[in-house]
Amino acid sequence: MSTLSYKPDPGAEPDDHWATVYLSMRDASAEIPINFITHPGVHVTQACFSERVYDDLPAQTCISDLFAGQFRRLIIDLYWDNINQQFNLCPVELPPLVGNNTAGYSVDSSALYSITASTTVPLSTSPQTTTTLSNATTSVDATLQKRQQSTASLTDASTSTNDTASASSSAEGSSSAPVNATSTVNSISTSTTDVAIPTATGATGGTLLRLGPYLCSLDLNIGSIISLYDDYIHSTSDTLSARLQFLDLNLHAAAPFTDPSAPAHTPMPARLPAADDLIGAQFRAQLDDSLFTPLALEVDRRNLNKTWFRDDYRVVTDTSYFRTIHTSQDGTMSTTDGWPGEAWALLTDSRRLLVSWGDIDHQMAQYDFRTDSFNIFNASDLIYTPPVEWDSGGSVTAGCLYHKGETTVTTTNASWAMGMIDNTNPSVLPSLAENMTACGLSPVLNTTIGDAAATHNLLPYQDFAQSAVYGWAQGEPANASSSTNNDDLRCAVLDSNSPYNGHWRVETCQKTRRAACRIAGQPFAWRLSTSNVPFGSAPDACPEHTAFGLPRTGLENTYLYQQILKDTSSDCDDDCKEIMSGVWINFNSLDQPNCWVIDGPNGTCPYSGFQEEQDKRNVLIPTIAAIIILILSVLTLLVKCNQNRRNRRTRRRGENGWEYEGIPS
Repeated sequence: MSTLSYKPDPGAEPDDHWATVYLSMRDASAEIPINFITHPGVHVTQACFSERVYDDLPAQTCISDLFAGQFRRLIIDLYWDNINQQFNLCPVELPPLVGNNTAGYSVDSSALYSITASTTVPLSTSPQTTTTLSNATTSVDATLQKRQQSTASLTDASTSTNDTASASSSAEGSSSAPVNATSTVNSISTSTTDVAIPTATGATGGTLLRLGPYLCSLDLNIGSIISLYDDYIHSTSDTLSARLQFLDLNLHAAAPFTDPSAPAHTPMPARLPAADDLIGAQFRAQLDDSLFTPLALEVDRRNLNKTWFRDDYRVVTDTSYFRTIHTSQDGTMSTTDGWPGEAWALLTDSRRLLVSWGDIDHQMAQYDFRTDSFNIFNASDLIYTPPVEWDSGGSVTAGCLYHKGETTVTTTNASWAMGMIDNTNPSVLPSLAENMTACGLSPVLNTTIGDAAATHNLLPYQDFAQSAVYGWAQGEPANASSSTNNDDLRCAVLDSNSPYNGHWRVETCQKTRRAACRIAGQPFAWRLSTSNVPFGSAPDACPEHTAFGLPRTGLENTYLYQQILKDTSSDCDDDCKEIMSGVWINFNSLDQPNCWVIDGPNGTCPYSGFQEEQDKRNVLIPTIAAIIILILSVLTLLVKCNQNRRNRRTRRRGENGWEYEGIPS
């Protein structure tokens, strides 16, 4: 297994401006149940393996860059290698024993390799098989025989298919006969059969096997992905960097290595993973409590008083998004369909990853999904893909979850909603991501932007993810760290004029404007205050049964924006123009620059204590170390002095034959 680490390119990590944007947006949505928060997603096969090269280091860099670029939902294709009994990222089975390397051979990229099989072992059943095959005990006696080439070396990954075929046919003693399959059982033939496997050199000098149109690492598998997630979680475990991640797994059966273009066969149930080798069990074993599982969700839902609604937690989940809440006679609250707020899941319960099934090939129907259901969510639990349409300019023409005049959560049905994007002009992707987010849909890339993988050209992928930020306008929030006035450019407004069109910008807090007021218990229902007030008076300016509010999702923001347009749609005088130019929203950085909070003008930055403790720790650790070194030095000096004193003493005999120690005179 290849152990991958979180190592993004320097240019992939957000700069100071984008770090502020992403952190502020995470905190703006802190109370929203995680099923209603939109995040950009990407299909890893399209973004990282579009050239059909499955190499360790490029895969590590590409996925790390997607993490750093704030893609929060990844879709990964896993292929069951029935020969080596493991899930690989390569769509083709690796030759026998290559994945496990139990034969102890070494692979030389300047040579051809062939597989010699000396026995028959049932490996899989065809989809039409009616015969039951179980408890196969015959083992594969396979070896890799090194076939030196007499004419050309295959060290270059760009070797053509014709060259490969020629070298393969000229290898001494090799046979052109492929491994045969019967009508009911696919197996390695009992007759000696040599299948030449050309190789190439990977990015770090490792060996890649050329399997049809694919170049595949020997051990890029599910364990590699788990190790990468593990390192990412540990590398971003502080309060400012932590993000909740979602992983969708598409499950496939790998094509036979003897014919990579042929359809995959159905694996025998006895050869599929079980117990600790199941995918969910492997994630749970390595990620432990960082994995948010269906079992943990079920336990949380049984007693909300002890979980999401505990009084000592500062942030609670917004129950207005819940469809059902039950209260027992003893006051215990529970839900059958609610989800926790992101702040609770991420910062209180330290959950970092939710794994769900995506598309499942019919060949993998015998996988033990029931046992793995304790660790991995069903696709229906975390994925909702309503039909979505858009035009050539990136505007959503069908499937938008904003419904004029309908402000109830049940009507919008935005839980886990996402829009899959493929076959789209790359130039409109940023606009499409922005518009999908405004419609309550998580935009998910299922295409290679500009025919270039993220490893080669990360910028358009970054632009896509940045466009999925629903709140701040481009270039906002403007830097307020140099302001001499604490109130200057520390408050946010929603600007309805062009070019902001419903996005946020910073404003001088003393300016008088209308306030955005949320109608109690209705996430999508808004009213404006009847008078213009400075930001500090906004909470008191809201009408009865409303509260000074902040749009916490893209869909909430769209409802507020549309309400402003409605209120200023007819006979717009100077007052209407002023409303269009900016309405106060409950977001400010008055306490600390670039630390945006939702608690009104008196809100405090929740990270000030954290930063102070970090500073204290940075000072304290060297101080303690210096004290320890000083104590050890003093002790060493005292011991040394004592030894010198003992060495200088001499023994003298007294009058009655007694000996005593003393300093010589």
